[in-house]
Amino acid sequence: MNIETRKINLINWISTLQEDSILKRVEMIQKEKADWWDTTSNKDKNAINEGLEQLDRGEHITHSQARSKIKERFNFK
Repeated sequence: MNIETRKINLINWISTLQEDSILKRVEMIQKEKADWWDTTSNKDKNAINEGLEQLDRGEHITHSQARSKIKERFNFK
């Protein structure tokens, strides 16, 4: 059985559960999963925070401006 089938089976099973104790255990498992931020390096966290600060200061370009710069830089047509 592949992973997609297993996930669908679990979703179907969870959707029919009526036992509060089992739902609480499933919720506990969900909460145990590490948040992506907790597994991100300090270097990457700093870069993300710097980018957010730049956005707060209004230092940004649009998607089309970024595409134009990339085309220019790498000689794309």
